[in-house]
Amino acid sequence: MSDRIILGTRKGTIFVDKVGGRWKISNVAHAGVPISYAARDPRDGTIWAALDHGHWGCKLSRSRDGGKTWEEAGQIKYPEGARYIDGHEGEGDAKKPKVKDATLGKIWCLAFGGSDQPGRMYAGTIPGGLFVSNDGGKSWNLNMPLWNHESRGGDLSKGTPGQSFWFGGGATVDGDSAPGIHSVVVDPRNSKRILVGVSCAGVLESTDDGKTWVGRNKGLKATFLPNPDAEWGHDPHHLNLCAANPDHVWQQNHCGVFYSNDGSKTWREVSKPDNGVHFGFPVAVDENDGRQAWLVPGKSDAVRTTIDSALFVAHTKDGGQSWQHQREGLPQQRAHDVVYRHAFDKAGDSLVFGSTTGNVYVSDNRGAAWQTLSNTLPPVYSVRFASTEQSPGRKAEGSKKKATKANKAAKKPTKKATKSGNKSPEQSAKQTGHRGSTASPRRRRVKAAKKKAAPKKAKPSPGRKAGGSKKKAPKAKKPAKKPAKKANKKKR
Repeated sequence: MSDRIILGTRKGTIFVDKVGGRWKISNVAHAGVPISYAARDPRDGTIWAALDHGHWGCKLSRSRDGGKTWEEAGQIKYPEGARYIDGHEGEGDAKKPKVKDATLGKIWCLAFGGSDQPGRMYAGTIPGGLFVSNDGGKSWNLNMPLWNHESRGGDLSKGTPGQSFWFGGGATVDGDSAPGIHSVVVDPRNSKRILVGVSCAGVLESTDDGKTWVGRNKGLKATFLPNPDAEWGHDPHHLNLCAANPDHVWQQNHCGVFYSNDGSKTWREVSKPDNGVHFGFPVAVDENDGRQAWLVPGKSDAVRTTIDSALFVAHTKDGGQSWQHQREGLPQQRAHDVVYRHAFDKAGDSLVFGSTTGNVYVSDNRGAAWQTLSNTLPPVYSVRFASTEQSPGRKAEGSKKKATKANKAAKKPTKKATKSGNKSPEQSAKQTGHRGSTASPRRRRVKAAKKKAAPKKAKPSPGRKAGGSKKKAPKAKKPAKKPAKKANKKKR
């Protein structure tokens, strides 16, 4: 169950926890710093945040204790000599590619490898580099096969560059628009299969762990290009797939909503402009039924706001053949929310999204009704469900530490009781949870022999048996010292 929401906002990383059945803001980290993306690694519970410092630049921060404390992780840097084509300069026959040195402009998204890749992480960046880590974010390397792909001009270090079909898709860094990787999707069945979404270029797929890449844009439309059916130059806003059946892939595109049921080999447009379903940024997909998806539509590229000043979520159960509006609990007048591509998420029956106007809404019944979490937050860049529970790996590690502390705690009372000599064997046994005799086998045999040799005495009354004789009490305390230690040791 997801009982935590992590928000990446214009003013920090904000945590919302579900306590007593109600969602409440619990913590704020990186106060005042823009967070382009924040998420929890489901494999080990580490929380990651991509910081976009105005002065210090882009950095990665991580927390290993649920967001209480943070540390700087290994930083992403383009290697020396990495260059890319940024448009063309000149006219006619003199026209030639304009080549720029690559520097990190933004960490746009993070993704985590499969369960068979415990240290694998991905970072999609502007200007269009996919960085990979195999040591849990300590070090990062640029994926060169994608960086040198023929669709963006090939390997620029080998002479005259070819033609690049990658270009800026609206996201700017210091006023400059450059290509950016905003979606990295790992196939749950096969972690070597990876899909990336590039604005602007399109969708690319690797089935060999990033060694080679092929375009997956058949069926997409780029109505802003001279040839809308071009192989390259498309603008997917966000990619998502069904975890149980990864052949069902969805994308909210700049030019409509597209759906694939063959693993992105072909796409089918499922927009319904007359029903308000066409333009937008995010898409959420059901984990078990790949035909079900949710969108938060906007009016248009030119008018980036709600449709008719009313906010709604669009839901399909049949692969986009029909769409239903989910409006209950959402503002239906004077609403101006725009929801960015990473600001919508789903987990089980719960959905959540945040907007550029600082509003966050959550539904616990698959979008049928919504409740407001806040109307006073900074602009929201990313929203991800998480869990406050420790992952199996980290939980086991934590249990060992707790067990060690418990053992130390168990030792202290025993030593204290032995030293003070004011606890009976019965009390020591009760304290350690040991219900049997506290005496060693040898001592029990000696005691039995003495009892047999001693003359028989009258049986004490029930009252005296329970309370014990005052004269006999001191004798019972002396042999209790060493047996109590042995009882504890045997129990551990």
